[in-house]
Amino acid sequence: MSVLSLANGVVPSRYELELELDHQKANFRGQLIAQLHAVAGCAELKQFSLHGDGLIVLSANIGNVKLKVSYDRPGRKIDFAAESPIDLSSGTVAPLALAYVGTVHAIKTFQEPTRGVFKTNFMRYDTGKSDNFVIATHAQPGFARMIFPCIDEPNHKAQFQLTITSDQRFKVISNTAQLTEHELDNSRKSVKFGVTPSMTPSLFGFVAGDLEFIQSTVKLPQGNLPIRFYAPQQIEHAAFGLDTVQKAFPALQSYFQCDYPVSKLDFVLLPFLTDMAMENFGMITVQQDNLLLSPTALADKSVQTQVKQLIVHEMVHQWMGNYISFDSWEHLWFNESFATWCACEILDAIDQTEYYYSDEYLHQLDVCLRGDSELSSQSISASSKKDGIIQTSEAVDPHNYAKGISLIRSLSCCIGEDIFKKALRKVFAAHEFHDKSIKPSDIWSYMGKELHSSNISNYMYSWVQTPGIPILHVTSDGSLTSLVQHRFVSSGETDHEDVPYHIPLFMKLTDGSLDQKQVLLTDRSTKIDYPILLCNSDAKGYYRVSYESQECYELMKKGLEEGLVSGTDLYKFFQDLKYFIGNEAYQKQEHLDGVLDVLRYIAQKISLEKSPQLYRGLGVGLEILQTIELSVIAYRGDAENLNILETVIMPLFKQITWPSQFENVKYGSAQLQLMSQVLFAAKDTSEAHEIATRYFKKVMQGPNASIPSEIVGSVFATISQHTSSIKNWKKLNELVKSSAAVAPHVSNASPVDLQNAAIENLSFSTDPAVVTKILNFVMTNIDSSSIEKALFGLAYNAHRDSGNSKVRDSVWTWFNLHYDIWAKKSFRDGSDTSARLKKTLISISIIVFEMWLDKPEQIDTFVTMKQSKFGQLSNVQEIWNSLKKGQLKKMKIYQGILGF
Repeated sequence: MSVLSLANGVVPSRYELELELDHQKANFRGQLIAQLHAVAGCAELKQFSLHGDGLIVLSANIGNVKLKVSYDRPGRKIDFAAESPIDLSSGTVAPLALAYVGTVHAIKTFQEPTRGVFKTNFMRYDTGKSDNFVIATHAQPGFARMIFPCIDEPNHKAQFQLTITSDQRFKVISNTAQLTEHELDNSRKSVKFGVTPSMTPSLFGFVAGDLEFIQSTVKLPQGNLPIRFYAPQQIEHAAFGLDTVQKAFPALQSYFQCDYPVSKLDFVLLPFLTDMAMENFGMITVQQDNLLLSPTALADKSVQTQVKQLIVHEMVHQWMGNYISFDSWEHLWFNESFATWCACEILDAIDQTEYYYSDEYLHQLDVCLRGDSELSSQSISASSKKDGIIQTSEAVDPHNYAKGISLIRSLSCCIGEDIFKKALRKVFAAHEFHDKSIKPSDIWSYMGKELHSSNISNYMYSWVQTPGIPILHVTSDGSLTSLVQHRFVSSGETDHEDVPYHIPLFMKLTDGSLDQKQVLLTDRSTKIDYPILLCNSDAKGYYRVSYESQECYELMKKGLEEGLVSGTDLYKFFQDLKYFIGNEAYQKQEHLDGVLDVLRYIAQKISLEKSPQLYRGLGVGLEILQTIELSVIAYRGDAENLNILETVIMPLFKQITWPSQFENVKYGSAQLQLMSQVLFAAKDTSEAHEIATRYFKKVMQGPNASIPSEIVGSVFATISQHTSSIKNWKKLNELVKSSAAVAPHVSNASPVDLQNAAIENLSFSTDPAVVTKILNFVMTNIDSSSIEKALFGLAYNAHRDSGNSKVRDSVWTWFNLHYDIWAKKSFRDGSDTSARLKKTLISISIIVFEMWLDKPEQIDTFVTMKQSKFGQLSNVQEIWNSLKKGQLKKMKIYQGILGF
């Protein structure tokens, strides 16, 4: 065994620890006997070191040999030197006996870190007195050394046995079950626990305090397993968590085909815990607010899901992370990613959660892909190497964690879930992984050996060591399919290493089956002598796909017609297109042609009532459509030549059943979002106005929860679009002032939500008098936060007629008239009001400049004048330079659309 930072000739194989706790004192006393074994080549022991932080050693001996003690405070270690050499040549075990004192850290707020041994007092609801206490530990990543002298490294495993002396009234819990409990004098007691499995010191823990508990058992092949939940109070609110453990634990043990190596499992809910949860072997600690939940809170299905995922995630660690552990904190990404991946597998099996098809997962995946699209993105391996880790949360990069979940899922799907599960079971059955810490690569190598394939190890090496993400370029002529891969960099820069990835293709064939011939692409390119429907089916792979021939889109339409395209397939199809359209380096004419063609086909040929799974993906497609439309409007003034309203929006509008009341009709969030998008896009029409008028009446008059919050913004925008008098406009504007009175009429909307929706959508009118009123409204409230949102509608209709001029002409005149006054106020005194006004002025400048992207010379003149007058204080040149970059995206789309 190698030791990361302590070059010792001996290593403890077992720690026998006796601790004396007193909640009234700021320290604790400890007795330690550590069985020291010689490492290879060590014949005699003269000196050695153990980690120790904040500990004072009172005595140290090995047998009859007294040890000299010194401290390396910066290194957080304790050095020991023998008065005479100790012979270890015959493999003798050296029993190190220590007496020492440690610190109990008092925790009173969430800002104080929970490390080593800590305590808190709390107020009981029944008495109102803060005279109850909890003393607990947190040893990960390097805080075991604050509890007892040890080798506090992730690649060091040993057995532990603990005895604790505490108040008789306290419940005392540790990693293993109690062996004995004896009452002592002065209302004290001694509790001795069983020997732990071989584990790292970071998994050691105990809790003692005024705790309540609920309990049950789980029936397992090896016998009944006791399960307890402890908490300082309101333990009845942990019943849902206990029920979750009872359901999930047998499924977990069955999944791994490996007996749980401890004789009990406890969850201890603590008032304070910096890392939210800690998977101590046999005793999981959790910050109580995450699991002590009232029936009202648990009525929310999303809260239930979060609780289940947290509990099962921590239970997975009992096998992966505890039983099998890793030799460096740089592998923590895998430990955490695996736990979440496996928790999702278990919950899907017992609850049919379908997490990988959820909005939460797909959003997380897209955020991760977006991050890896940056040229500066690092590989998992490079970004996981961190020095000076203070808390476990600092060692887990959220990006690597999310990416790791996707990679493990991808590998499992690529190999085959049943095959992957069987290979994983063999890993847990291999004794070589139990008594020492390993690397994730050891798992992949072992699985590859068992499956007689080097692809598993190579696959994971590729994804862990290579930065970024690939883009898979797909072309088809109907019979021959060409696949080419490169690294995808959103900026379009090419000055980077472009090493081929191991891409799992997950190709869906034209009959709806998955291709079994071409599974993995490891070369730059390949050609396939048969057509495919799509790549990366159900977003199982971690990459983007660019379809670059008309035939690809024809095949997609055919797949939609035959019901072979899943909701996730369509979502990923449009989600990838979002990142190509408008990108100078990646946009192709086929993308623009294809997205419009597929949207028109869905709107006119596919029954959404029969295909509700398409709502979410179609919503992304409509986002792209709006981007295309706005890009054309920016340079042409309108997008009527695209016939979007006639060929996409109105066919969808007519497909939708617009209910007279929502109270008794169940709609999913994706369906409501699509309804909102379609209503907004159709806002010019009399049909949309009729619907919006009906719903606006519901907003104003009720009954309660009669309109879903998802569509309110589009209702307001449509009403605003048809407003032709100040009198009618005031009805909408009144909501800005009196949203509290009508907010109950809108489901899941606060008064602030409703007020913001009104502000953002009150300016779609093109009536000259109303436009003037809107601009005066903004000017009057210029000191209000986010008041610039009241200009959104004017910006949307910038090129439309408003009396004898365009909407944007009125806005430009108003902007020029007031800019200097606003600018001077924003530079005035550095107050919060000035800072808020400066932020608002920047936002207004962006909105106004975007109205005139087709006339850059006009903005150039304005910017030059203001830069000359105010210098760098105005930020106006910086704003315009930034907008020019966005202008390239709109220009690229506009130029591509000219072909229509």
